[in-house]
Amino acid sequence: FLESSHQIVDAIGCFGKLFSPIVKDMRQNVKKLEDKFKTNETLFAHIEDLILKDAEGNDNPYDTVTDGLLWLKRAFEMMELFFRKVLEDETCSEQLKPHLRKAYEECLLPYHGFLAQKGFQILHFYVPSRTSLLGPSEANADNLKALDEFLVHFRANLHHLNEFFTKHDLHRTYKA
Repeated sequence: FLESSHQIVDAIGCFGKLFSPIVKDMRQNVKKLEDKFKTNETLFAHIEDLILKDAEGNDNPYDTVTDGLLWLKRAFEMMELFFRKVLEDETCSEQLKPHLRKAYEECLLPYHGFLAQKGFQILHFYVPSRTSLLGPSEANADNLKALDEFLVHFRANLHHLNEFFTKHDLHRTYKA
């Protein structure tokens, strides 16, 4: 899971400086998970084991690796939804702002306080065009196909994490 998370964060980072605040936050959460994993790699062979042990006996659920995974999952969900919206846009509009806004509103806005919302507004201002993000339409067919194939598996993993969080009552609704 951790290796895949690094690869996903690196891939998102390749889309340009626009996503750098999100990438920075995701890297911090991956590091939090990695640091805990390294304390006992045998016991924490699976991310679920790491999370269940972390939640056990912890009086502060907001300062845990569980919380780090929750925020990482939310950021991944936003990016997955954004790229899915881009792929599903039959008009192939150059304007990607509506897709990012929709993804943000669905995945992160419910958990963001005033300052985080203002940060998103700044990020939203700099959303690149479709061509800038994915390349010219005649050249990006392979990129779109690869992205579509990746999102299927990515979505399945996010679904698994959501089921796990629900089963163990690990979702938190506080605002950051």
